[in-house]
Amino acid sequence: MSSVPAEPVGSRSTVETARVPHGGSGPSPSLAVVEAIADLAGCDPADLAEEGVVLYDHVDPDALNALVAGRPDADVDVSLTVAGYDVRVGPESAVARRPRD
Repeated sequence: MSSVPAEPVGSRSTVETARVPHGGSGPSPSLAVVEAIADLAGCDPADLAEEGVVLYDHVDPDALNALVAGRPDADVDVSLTVAGYDVRVGPESAVARRPRD
C-alpha cells in the first residue's frame, strides 16, 4: 500500500482523501488509483476485489495509463467514480476521496 495515509479534509461534509504519486520509480497511474482506494478501504490492494472494488469494471487500466503516464508536461486530469470513491488522476498522482460515514 501507499506510504501516504488517508487524511480528513475539512469542508461542509467530512471527506477522507488518499494521494498516491505515480510515474518514475512509482506505480503506474492505474495502480496508484488502486493503492489510493485500498488506503481508504483499509485493506491491501490485492484484497480490493473481495471488497467489491474492481478497477477494470469502471475504466480500462491500460487506457488510463496511456492517457496519463509519461506526460508531466501535459495538462491531463482524469476524473471518475470507482465503487463510490471519487478519483482524480493527474500527471503526477492519483487522489481518491470518499465521504466519511
